Amino acid sequence: MSKKITLNFLKDRALYMAFYSLSMACIIGFFYLSEPTYSEYFYSILMGVFLLIVFIIIDFARYYDFNSKVELILDGQTAEIQPFTEEQKSLKKLIDKNKRDAIKENSELKKRNKERLYFLSHWMHHLKTPVSVIELMIDKESQEHLSTGLEQIRNENQRLHTSIEQGLTMIRMESFENDFEPRSIDLVASLRKIINNRKSEFIYYRLFPSIQFDQEAIYVVTDKKWNEILLDQLISNAIKYSSNLAETKKVFFRITEEENSIILSIKDEGVGIPDYDIDRVFEPFFTGENGRRYRNSSGIGLYLCKKVSERLGQTVTIQSEVSKGTEVQVRYLTKL
Repeated sequence: MSKKITLNFLKDRALYMAFYSLSMACIIGFFYLSEPTYSEYFYSILMGVFLLIVFIIIDFARYYDFNSKVELILDGQTAEIQPFTEEQKSLKKLIDKNKRDAIKENSELKKRNKERLYFLSHWMHHLKTPVSVIELMIDKESQEHLSTGLEQIRNENQRLHTSIEQGLTMIRMESFENDFEPRSIDLVASLRKIINNRKSEFIYYRLFPSIQFDQEAIYVVTDKKWNEILLDQLISNAIKYSSNLAETKKVFFRITEEENSIILSIKDEGVGIPDYDIDRVFEPFFTGENGRRYRNSSGIGLYLCKKVSERLGQTVTIQSEVSKGTEVQVRYLTKL
């Protein structure tokens, strides 16, 4: 950085030094023509060069201090600018003005965004009420007999509920740090809870969940609520893309242990993902080939999974083969 500033200084002062040298030559030439007997030219030149060097050193010191701090600010670092010349003072006023305007504009944008998120959040929470009422009405009817029509309504209602939860998750992501409590939790218990919550979907789509883990509990370090949001979305995808009422299929949940980490694998026997789509499944709103076959594909679920896992310090990877199924792996830490 110092080399760059030095070169810029020499460029900025080149014209000045050229005119100074020219004026010195003119003065010495004038004396030579006026007083031919005058022979102390070397002393005059030496004095002129000495004064020029002193001035350049002082000027460079002020130039370097100011511009080095400007460079730090441009690199995103914090620095307090101390102007010396009137030109530098004017530039600092401009920088301060732009900074105040940017802070004011950013503050207004944050305020408007906060208001939008507030109203959107309340609106989506209001949407959850009729969804819950519909579910209660269906449960009441299903005590004696659940018709095919009511079962379809229940599944559509579940889709609506999932979409609302996805929207609320995206809103909550804005304040993730305020709602994040990492601790040691039982992964098996969380997994069983989410599977049980989606029991009716497993039954309707003739899917059998199989947990392949011998121990009753295994503990990982994560945030319980956010991790369950992540798992619920992955299980929802496994159900969605395995929904073939013509035959019974399985969704396998396998837990393996490695040094300092636990790996949860969720493998379905669904339609799978084409090779040309697999690298883009975590992009927002990307649905790919399966999105044209399944009308309830939104392209949001896996994007949210990726974002949540990154915030939790976990990794999510996916492998798939068309017509054979998809396997998603979540890697957890066992200790901080």
